[in-house]
Amino acid sequence: MKKEIDLVWTRDFTLSWAEWWTKYMNQRLIEVIGVGVESQLSYFNGQLLETYRLKEESKNFIEGVVNVNPKTGFFDDEKIERYKSIITSIRDLIETAKNKNYGDKNVFEKIKSLSSEMYPWYTVSYLLPQEQWASILSAKYPDEAQDILGRLIKAREQSEGTIEHLVEYWRDIAKNLLGLRQISSDYASFLTFTEIEQMLVDKLFIPDSEKLEARSRHYVFFKGEVYTSIGLNEFLDRNGFSYEPAVFDKKIEEFKGIVASKGGESIKAKVQVIFKNEEVKNFKEGNILVSVMTNPYFVPAMKNAAAIITDEGGITCHAAIVSRELKVPCIIGTKIATKVLKDGDLVEVDANNGIVKVVKRSK
Repeated sequence: MKKEIDLVWTRDFTLSWAEWWTKYMNQRLIEVIGVGVESQLSYFNGQLLETYRLKEESKNFIEGVVNVNPKTGFFDDEKIERYKSIITSIRDLIETAKNKNYGDKNVFEKIKSLSSEMYPWYTVSYLLPQEQWASILSAKYPDEAQDILGRLIKAREQSEGTIEHLVEYWRDIAKNLLGLRQISSDYASFLTFTEIEQMLVDKLFIPDSEKLEARSRHYVFFKGEVYTSIGLNEFLDRNGFSYEPAVFDKKIEEFKGIVASKGGESIKAKVQVIFKNEEVKNFKEGNILVSVMTNPYFVPAMKNAAAIITDEGGITCHAAIVSRELKVPCIIGTKIATKVLKDGDLVEVDANNGIVKVVKRSK
């Protein structure tokens, strides 16, 4: 019987992030919570990194989190405050690294150590406040749940975007290290975390350019191995996985999402789809920003957007937090926005009811 997997998120992430998670963070989750996600799979589709998880492992992980007794200390206010202080330290160290052109090995090791310490709280503060998991926690610990969720949401608001900062930090290090070896910085997203570590300590180590080129087209990363000679569907089939992609009509004229930030009257404007951080500089003021999900690097575009629409997101996601702060109408969790909308489409956004209508398709 095949094992069912879900696509859990899609991001402008790097191969180094995928290996960092598998090599260090999964073990950290097991250490702190008692359960991890052993079979997380990453697939670079030529544009963004897709992350898949076994349904059963995701369920077991959440159950492991919820089964942590509130009185044992994992959700303790002191530990959550420590988590928040780690976030500040990581951001400060990344700024220090920028000033040293990313070549300081000691700073790199400090950031790696702190990111390992903070990660269980980061992932829990992301998952637990979501409706499906919050209800499980509330049913199990009705007296403590609201207090726990409140502290986690506040911590999440402060820490939102930290993973994106880490991803960009590693990408910038990779660009610098490749440049020193006269290799194109275009390959920065396709170095493994191990290769970055080795390049930092061994000036003579040069990654294989042919491998980097192959990875830049597509790759599957699974349990520490990078596969470039096989497509996702074939890989899943060979390894006994079953994945059913969502079916939708690309010509759909109206769809709904979750209201993250309300607006006044409905807003009518042209769509501009942004997938990567580097594309933000091209965003035109007054357009409607459409993305899989926003992050801190998207803020300049968010400030200039007439409205924001995302595929993914929950009440504590970056798009929800920042759009409320900026008072920009925002609809999150549509699941299909980037798949059915394209640059130049004229759409009407009703951010009071979470409805997006296509007024006119671009040619």
